[in-house]
Amino acid sequence: MIDDFFKSKRTWSKYKDFILGYYLEPYIPKVARLKRPILIVDCFAGCGRFDDGEPGSPLIIAPIIKKWRDKGVNVRGEFIEALPGNFQRLKDALFDSSDFATALFGNFEDHLDELAEKAKQNTVFLYVDPYTVKGLVFERMNSVYEQIRKSSASVELLLNLNVATFMRWALAAFKRHDQLPEEATNSDADYQADDPMESIEMSTLDAIAGGDYWRPIAGDATRSFLEKIGAFTTEYRKLLASSFTFAASCEIKSKYEHQVPKYVLIYGTRHPDGIEIMNDAMGKARLDSLGSQFRKGTLFDLTPNEEMPDHGALAEDLIAIVEEQGSPSRKELRNRAIWRHFGRFQTADINAAIGELLKNGVLFSSTGKSRINDGVQLSCVPFDDGPAQ
Repeated sequence: MIDDFFKSKRTWSKYKDFILGYYLEPYIPKVARLKRPILIVDCFAGCGRFDDGEPGSPLIIAPIIKKWRDKGVNVRGEFIEALPGNFQRLKDALFDSSDFATALFGNFEDHLDELAEKAKQNTVFLYVDPYTVKGLVFERMNSVYEQIRKSSASVELLLNLNVATFMRWALAAFKRHDQLPEEATNSDADYQADDPMESIEMSTLDAIAGGDYWRPIAGDATRSFLEKIGAFTTEYRKLLASSFTFAASCEIKSKYEHQVPKYVLIYGTRHPDGIEIMNDAMGKARLDSLGSQFRKGTLFDLTPNEEMPDHGALAEDLIAIVEEQGSPSRKELRNRAIWRHFGRFQTADINAAIGELLKNGVLFSSTGKSRINDGVQLSCVPFDDGPAQ
């Protein structure tokens, strides 16, 4: 429960923190090209540091901000916390970073007007990692997204959503407790401060989800628990896409063999470059997680075959995309491939696969070369033979 939440950092939280840090490193210099100040907002900042000494999100974000400020980038952070005890600890944790990191007391929607005003002059990154699912009332959240979206040329979101707890509540509302797999009910199933056994009104679930679309999903007896989680996540992403244009997600599990995710990280952006950076971040975190479980301390790589990158399938999809699109640029082709294999292949992997297809004469470039840049068009037939179809 909430009193124990900051006692120690869970293994799967380190996965999430890796993604946050990995993403912010290239994000800050990229958006700095917009020549506007950058504001990173941690909307549920917590204490700053866990009782076991592990850094929380504020102490992951602050050193990255300092690194880029030292290089001349105009970037700062704001860290919002509503619980008085947590807030005091947060201020203490950020004391050495007070020149560029501000602790703000209250719920993040309390600061909506202020954030919307700042967004007129700043590019904005929102990190939304609540320790209760009930803290994510969609309309309140969406009012933040929309007001900032209307004010800022650039706004991005990384949201932590405990879909398993939500679906447990949803099934309980439909009296379908029998559809819960054992993994979703054991003592290690939950990491947030919510009580998954609590009885939640359907209207409250509507408010969290941003509509009643979850009801037919939860009530469908033909779908498994995992299928329901997947369908709910897909619909939630669609809602976010109305504010962010692009929305993608990544399931976070504590161990490979687990089926039920601890949570889903959902990313929203208005720029395709953002999707590439987050794809690389989530993919790198996934590979590191697999490596720690299947390669660390072992003589052989024990990673399951189904988790190894399938470069043959990637090549087939690249060819199919070019056939569908006619003559996309390398960047357009890569972006579509990322959507089909989100978090599975790094940008460099996709570029390398395109290069191999060019070298082998399977694809052709408008320059006639196999070493190309992102703006070069590609086709399944030589460009000298006429316009690509």
